[in-house]
Amino acid sequence: MASNQNFRDMFFEEAEDLLNQLMDDLTRLAGGDQGDELVNAIFRAVHSIKGGAGAFALDDLVAFAHRYETVLDAVRSHRLEITAELLNTVQRSADHL
Repeated sequence: MASNQNFRDMFFEEAEDLLNQLMDDLTRLAGGDQGDELVNAIFRAVHSIKGGAGAFALDDLVAFAHRYETVLDAVRSHRLEITAELLNTVQRSADHL
């Protein structure tokens, strides 16, 4: 049976992969690709990191990711427009995450 540490290690490995994909997707977004599927992929990456963090009681990470998700959800639902300022904020948020 896998130990809690093994699961935690797997979370951090998966989170690293998700963060790499998130950064690639944000680069595409900055390059002008603003399709719904791309925004959904960005949201899912943050959501997946938040879910894994919650399993290990990483409460600060969960809280930050939740706020990040809220902004991305507003973009997904077209309540918030992607501007240069917003793009800068979501990129800096990815760095922080």
